[in-house]
Amino acid sequence: LSAAGTTQGTATELTAASCEITTAADGSGVVLSSKLAAGDSQSVFNAGANAVKIYPPTGMSINALAANAPMLLAINTGCYFQCVSTTRVFGVLSA
Repeated sequence: LSAAGTTQGTATELTAASCEITTAADGSGVVLSSKLAAGDSQSVFNAGANAVKIYPPTGMSINALAANAPMLLAINTGCYFQCVSTTRVFGVLSA
């Protein structure tokens, strides 16, 4: 999977429950599935050469970030995302 785009609107949408990013240009990003609903989850692992912006679905927020703001996923790091409401996703980073 390749990260692409530098904004929420141009980032690669993740559609699978488990995703591995293998290509990540500097400043690129992905967006969690637009179909996420409360109780749904996605996991993302960044195996690319650069940190990747992870955007929530439009109108949602990740953890305590502002709505639509990305979190930065470092290289060789994974994150488990759980949708808890129509406006919030929480992310748990790997070690």
